Amino acid sequence: MLMKRETDVLVVPYPRGCTAIVWFDPDAGAITTSHAGLRATLRRGFQSWEGCLVSPHDGHTLLAAVYDHLFLNGYAVQWIKVTAGLEMEHSYRV
Repeated sequence: MLMKRETDVLVVPYPRGCTAIVWFDPDAGAITTSHAGLRATLRRGFQSWEGCLVSPHDGHTLLAAVYDHLFLNGYAVQWIKVTAGLEMEHSYRV
């Protein structure tokens, strides 16, 4: 898959050497990830700071909740803005 627009991306290095990428695709209105195992977790949703369940159809709000959840659980997650192309072999819409 090739993404060629400006968007916010979460980069999540996992302890065993794998790196997951999660982003909101504004054209499709969907959250997408490069990691198959993270897909099911994203579909379940995450709690926001306010304690509300945030689901994939909430788009950018879910991205913020995912960042908070991963950061608070000790992952070295990074939030970056991608303005260039991002190409990967596999991607999974949530």
